[in-house]
Formats: sequence, structure tokens, C-alpha cells
Amino acid sequence: MKTYSTILQGSEATEDNAISFAQSYDFSEDEETYFFPIRFNYIDTINSIEIYYDYGADYYFFAEQK
Repeated sequence: MKTYSTILQGSEATEDNAISFAQSYDFSEDEETYFFPIRFNYIDTINSIEIYYDYGADYYFFAEQK
């Protein structure tokens, strides 16, 4: 899966924060990486950015909409 390097973790790791972040962050400036998460749930798509929650590691990550 091609994802962005920016993640939300710790006290930032809430669904509301992840959605708000996706609405305001310029992902065109972010580095893209290939990541193969094992335990994750799809949350939402905002402005062509998919939001996922990795429940095994307790953080949110972002990917470009397919």
C-alpha cells in the first residue's frame, strides 16, 4: 500500500483529529512510502486522502485514494 509518511499517534490518535488533519494538511508536500499494515481499518476519504487506523500499533495513517 502506498502511504504518506505522516502519521498521528499518541494523544493525537483520535478519529476526529485524523479527519480534521486530512482536511487541512497539504499532502502534496509529504513523502510517500510503501507500507503493508496487518491490522487496520478504513475510516474515511477526505479530499482524495484515505484515512486508516492501525489498531495493532494505535495510530492513524493516510494514503492517496485509489
